[in-house]
Amino acid sequence: MPAQLLVIALTFCFFSSGLAEEKPKTPHPGQSHFIANNTVEYVPGTLPVIIAAPHGGRLTPVAIPDRTEGVVVTDANTDLLAREIAEALHQLTRQHAHLVICHLKRSKVDCNRDALTGTGGNAAAMETWQAFHDCIESARTTGRELYLDIHGHSHPQARVELGYQLSAEQLTWSGASLAALENRSTISSLAKTSPDVFEERLRGKSSLGGLLESEGFPSIPSPTHPDPAGQPYFSGGFNAERYGPGVDGSQFISVQIECPREGVRDSDRNRKRFAEVLAESIVVFLKRHADVDLLTQQSRP
Repeated sequence: MPAQLLVIALTFCFFSSGLAEEKPKTPHPGQSHFIANNTVEYVPGTLPVIIAAPHGGRLTPVAIPDRTEGVVVTDANTDLLAREIAEALHQLTRQHAHLVICHLKRSKVDCNRDALTGTGGNAAAMETWQAFHDCIESARTTGRELYLDIHGHSHPQARVELGYQLSAEQLTWSGASLAALENRSTISSLAKTSPDVFEERLRGKSSLGGLLESEGFPSIPSPTHPDPAGQPYFSGGFNAERYGPGVDGSQFISVQIECPREGVRDSDRNRKRFAEVLAESIVVFLKRHADVDLLTQQSRP
């Protein structure tokens, strides 16, 4: 090759390579994409299901000061559990759920609080907080996604606590009083598609709690445990409310899932077993109450 042509060719390759590096790559379904200095991991999906772990992070960069307001304790192994749930759904459906994990430790950022409380105003923590929520927003494309906020609790009873933005006291209500609370819950949009009344969707046999309990995971609310009976209970936090049904008529659904350590988060085997049962429960729950069949959607790699 003549020297002049060689120079032109090398110049073209150099600039082409530079452009390729500068252009952000669109992540493929099922592939991890790290942003905000690798503090947030987003795995895009093809299913109308978003799984998020805001409190399972392990990174403690010294450049970000510890938070001085609110809870700072990590929900141990919820990052691993969220990943197992996503994998279990993939094994069932051959498609991918959206997965969002905050890898910063909760002492540095709390992505389940408002921006100021969750970051203490620190710019680097704010970048992580914003990236975490931007990923969730980008996954909400159909207007009918199920959002699952994965947490861990240390309450005396080893039960799965499902938070729908209804308090422990409100869960003691029944009949017309309970039905009147439907629009306050994070599953209110299911009234448009479910053949059942609100109480069944909330704590009946075909509720998430009922389905989990039938497979050996005591849950609340459920047929056996319709309310906390005076015991501690998490009813749902910032994210469950933020990503629930909207006033714009969207049919989003959100659930905060508080998992006990014993029997759920404490070992690889238990995390895998719980994830498999939860995935199966999600498929049944959405088919009955949301008119969404995850098993018959077009299969993708």
